[in-house]
Amino acid sequence: MLIADKRDYRKGYEKHYELYKKLKRNNSDVNSRRLLLVYCVECGLKYMLLDRWHEDDPKKIFDSADEKKKDVLKSHNLEKMIKALGQEGNFKFPQIKTVHKDQAVSETYHQLYRYCIRTQEKEQDNEEKMEQSLHNIACWIKEGM
Repeated sequence: MLIADKRDYRKGYEKHYELYKKLKRNNSDVNSRRLLLVYCVECGLKYMLLDRWHEDDPKKIFDSADEKKKDVLKSHNLEKMIKALGQEGNFKFPQIKTVHKDQAVSETYHQLYRYCIRTQEKEQDNEEKMEQSLHNIACWIKEGM
């Protein structure tokens, strides 16, 4: 695992979010823009976690005995991060069914879009809800930075 510090997470959030918005305006590739949005939100949430914990250097957390913080910071689980920030229930994370009968959840959204996994036809509404929810989180993050 590579170490990213608070500054890196903030920059990742800002860069990915700006490109996401540009792709959305241009109605560009949906998988790529959603992937950027997922990573933007993940970076922003990790930035906010470090800020809440008054820590710039995550190495101190990884070297500590605080397994709960380590688990959250190493995770891709957006719901877990939202919960650690005291926002549980304020944002929705729909499950999205793939054509392979798998369930994509907040922890695996990045895989869904990184690999361009096809979803079941009836899942288009859930994908749009997921994108809207992640966009809402990205806006909430921006307000908190």
